[in-house]
Amino acid sequence: MRKPPKSIDADVIIEISRYLEERPQSTPVPVHKLALMIRHRVKTGLPVESIEELIVEMATSRQLPMLFDLPDTEEDNVISLALARAS
Repeated sequence: MRKPPKSIDADVIIEISRYLEERPQSTPVPVHKLALMIRHRVKTGLPVESIEELIVEMATSRQLPMLFDLPDTEEDNVISLALARAS
């Protein structure tokens, strides 16, 4: 995981970490929904896209599956880390 820029809010990182630690390992992390939830819970000037990048980096370092739930689509894409590495 890269070093976070100085403009990153530590509260955002703590909130993401807390959420990732509480989730079951086999349950995909809903990247976009989680970013929106954190944006509403934590007062931060970070755009949703930056929070999403942090979530992806932190979930990847924990080898968690992710759900890329795009806001304007009805279908979600689940990518298993093991499958992604195999391809």
